[in-house]
Amino acid sequence: MPPWVAFVPRSTSLLKGRGIERLPLAIHCRNVAIPRVSRCSHLRIRSASTHVSPTAINAQPRIPPRNKELHDAISDLSGDAGAFVNISRLQLALQGLAVQDAVVRIAVLSLGNQRIAQQLARLLLADPLGAEEQWERDLDKTGDEGRPILLRYGDEGDTHPSSPLYRILSIPSRVLQTHRLEVLISTLNTRVPTANRSAADALVVPILPVTSATTSIVPYPVHKTLVLGDGLDSAVEYGKFTWDVVGDMPDMVKAAVDLPPPMKEMESEKHSTCAAVNIEAGTAALASFRLSIANATIYEQGWFKSGMPILSEWLVQGMNSSETPKPALKRLVESLVDDAENRITEADTAELNHLVTAALHPDVTQSILDHLETWAEKSHAELRDELDEAFSARNWHKLAWWKLLWRADDVGVITSEILERRWLVSAEKSCIFLAGRMDQAGFPDDVRKLSIPLQQETPSSTLSDQASPTTPEPPTSGEAATNVSTVVHAPQPWPAQIAASRSELSRITIPHLQSLSQRLVLAALSTTSISSALSALLYISVPTFSAFEASAIAAVGLTFSLRRLQNMWEKARETWQAEVREEGRKTLKSTEETVRLIVSRSQKPVADSAGVEQRRTAREAVKKVRDALARV
Repeated sequence: MPPWVAFVPRSTSLLKGRGIERLPLAIHCRNVAIPRVSRCSHLRIRSASTHVSPTAINAQPRIPPRNKELHDAISDLSGDAGAFVNISRLQLALQGLAVQDAVVRIAVLSLGNQRIAQQLARLLLADPLGAEEQWERDLDKTGDEGRPILLRYGDEGDTHPSSPLYRILSIPSRVLQTHRLEVLISTLNTRVPTANRSAADALVVPILPVTSATTSIVPYPVHKTLVLGDGLDSAVEYGKFTWDVVGDMPDMVKAAVDLPPPMKEMESEKHSTCAAVNIEAGTAALASFRLSIANATIYEQGWFKSGMPILSEWLVQGMNSSETPKPALKRLVESLVDDAENRITEADTAELNHLVTAALHPDVTQSILDHLETWAEKSHAELRDELDEAFSARNWHKLAWWKLLWRADDVGVITSEILERRWLVSAEKSCIFLAGRMDQAGFPDDVRKLSIPLQQETPSSTLSDQASPTTPEPPTSGEAATNVSTVVHAPQPWPAQIAASRSELSRITIPHLQSLSQRLVLAALSTTSISSALSALLYISVPTFSAFEASAIAAVGLTFSLRRLQNMWEKARETWQAEVREEGRKTLKSTEETVRLIVSRSQKPVADSAGVEQRRTAREAVKKVRDALARV
């Protein structure tokens, strides 16, 4: 080949966005390497035109004809079965099918320090026939405090735009060039549970942390994942994390554990999901061969002893570029549809279980309704009798208006005692007993799953207006944002309206009543004191005023203050009594309606027609993808 044929442009605007990577600048012809074009060369290569057509901005990719049917089927899968597929992996599959020779992503995840993953990637990608390069020294260092690293093929001097997700390194590795690979180096935390993410998703869709004004996470789907552990403890943690998923994808996930080298070379199965390696032995073998070619035997022994050949073979497995699409891409599509089918089956199973457990015998439901009517009747009678007894007891009479002067501080204690000991105590216990019978009969053990929250009026009265002249300030924007809670609540096996209403009454009405009593006592004492001072002042300053006339003014002030204290306090007590009775009646009615709603829904189990149709459409889309994949 003539040497001038090797000079090609690095990239053009027409190549960008079509999945075509940069072309090499030098082509090695046998033993002669053609020099690269210097960046500072006086030669300038200009494109034919710098004008970009407006229609090319959103132009559709030119999909190879062989991948067209499969690409369209997967695109339909995103719309028909979007709730059952991993969108990140689906997009990765579409990107791979949109080009002739797709780039394959491989993740090297460390279970501990990311540095060992960087060292392993260096051993797998380094050229033993060449000298140590700068990118190898960079990987051998600790790095940017565990920041993920993305390895791409290219010159070491290539510049890349800064990214908050990872640090990009261009390395002239023949492995990356020949098999068109990208390697992501990051960590895998098996100790922190991931919400709504299975262990399989965590392995094939690593999460990249983003630290900005608000911390978020970004998924980065890959075709294959190599997990590296350091010692037996990490191997045990990895086994606990993936005990139910590793066997389902042995060709997509490989685990390696850094262990001391054995005394003699041990053969490992090629298709095993786990392998023992020793990074230190592999590094020493590579260094010895680079030191002198005469150490080839030492290099071979140390290299096989380190366990690296198995990982090197697994790394390039499924990367045959002669097949379109590549086997690794086909395996990604197979895993995608398998996962979608499993999720559809799980949804069907959950729906069937709901229908089976919801259908109860009519005699059972009628028995529950009879017990509910009995409970409601006894609870209303209890509410009436217990409150009548409480409001006629000696403790309540301690709060009479003429005793309020020395009993103002006892208002909260006495009213709280009435709510705790007299307000629907037996009704709450009977409700729990009824919920136990419903659970035994087969009704759901979580009331929140079937019951609609019934709106309850917040216990309020004129006490809130009388207690404080100021109105509460509206919540700020920061407080409003905290109203949405992410706390996972435990299942609620019985209706909690009684306990919630009692808590609301204690929290809202009692402080207002306590505050009103103190304000009325203070107002009565202030009025009496002012009138007495006025009468004394008139008696002293006006000689014609007799002691009887001056005392009349003090008596008028005392009478007015006591009369006002009597009227307002007795009205507040009567209002609180009526409110406690009314809230008890509403609470019993709400509890009864909640139980009846649960029973009625369980009597008439109805399949979710929209969900059934959605799953049927998703199954058809999955079958369409399988058929298209079989014809590729």
